[in-house]
Amino acid sequence: MLDFNHQPKFYEQVTAVLDQSLAIERQQQVPRNYLGASRLGVACERALQYEYASAPVDDGRDFTGRILRVFEVGHSLEELAVRWLRLAGFELHNQKADGGQFGFSVAGGKIKGHVDGIITAAPASLNLTFPMLWECKTMADKHWKACVKSGVAVTKPVYAAQMATYQAYMDSTIPGLADNPALFTVINKDTQELWFELVPFDAGLAQRMSDRAVKVILATEAGELLPRSFSDPSHYECKYCSWQNRCWGGG
Repeated sequence: MLDFNHQPKFYEQVTAVLDQSLAIERQQQVPRNYLGASRLGVACERALQYEYASAPVDDGRDFTGRILRVFEVGHSLEELAVRWLRLAGFELHNQKADGGQFGFSVAGGKIKGHVDGIITAAPASLNLTFPMLWECKTMADKHWKACVKSGVAVTKPVYAAQMATYQAYMDSTIPGLADNPALFTVINKDTQELWFELVPFDAGLAQRMSDRAVKVILATEAGELLPRSFSDPSHYECKYCSWQNRCWGGG
């Protein structure tokens, strides 16, 4: 039952003001007009189409203030990881000389990616080879433990696809990047534990992701709606998709 007499507590009032500011800031950002490499491994190609076309999300499915805060905390933890690695002797480059991120752009700018960093040296005792891609993520304890147990390719295939795509497309500008494993770094947001995993370049995965990107772009620009990856709107992937109603309601 709704409580119409409920008066927001002070912390709720402050949080609401902050979240409104974050939402306004996000609305002012220029939307992507390309397919991001970090998204190529998502489960459903139709969802990728909606994303590439900048289709409006369903009512009530915009990122909440809490989620936007989660994103910002993740970025801050990534900066800490950069500091820690450099302090330990890693030569980690997360910006080019002009201040921009390392990345790639192909297909006339319709497919792009920006990497967290490139490592060119590390303590000799680790026996690493360079240059190597660096990708950093943050995870809640449950997901962090699953990644530690089974590895990124099994537990987070989107991230594995992201790294393979980066290595493939950036090897021409950073020779040798595809010859050396990527260093996948994960910070446990609950305990600050760290997980490091060497991820060898998967050429087959990179090719599948490249083919998928072309398929999504061509189908979208031709007005062709690709099949859903799931047959039940209550499936986990569909349930939390930003375009569930548009997809299943025929919008």
